Amino acid sequence: MKKTRSKFLDSSAWLSYLFAENDEIKEIIDSDGLLYTSVISLFEIRRKFLREKIPLEDQKRALDFIKSVSIVIDLNEVIAERASEISHHKGLHAMDALIYTSALSTESILVTGDSDFEGLEDVLVIGRKDTL
Repeated sequence: MKKTRSKFLDSSAWLSYLFAENDEIKEIIDSDGLLYTSVISLFEIRRKFLREKIPLEDQKRALDFIKSVSIVIDLNEVIAERASEISHHKGLHAMDALIYTSALSTESILVTGDSDFEGLEDVLVIGRKDTL
């Protein structure tokens, strides 16, 4: 039997789910698979909520949900150093490189709506309407 790989969701994937923009992300999150999220994505999601003037109670509910269904990965020295190399060699922005490297560190597939990740190994780019 083939084992399903865990998924590492970035902020664009979570926002797509939270704003009900994509059925594919709903299936991934509602599945029984293991989910990971970068602490950076929590920052990006909260920043988006603040810009959009989402009520504080709704912000808390959404972030609590993310933290309850996924394992939040903190940054560390290994991720930071490897991300700098990936950023340099793959042309990724710093935050994207840190998130991508975090996903690689968990041996997960990065799920994103961000086309900057297209063509990278172990990445699933899903369609979404919203931008950060």
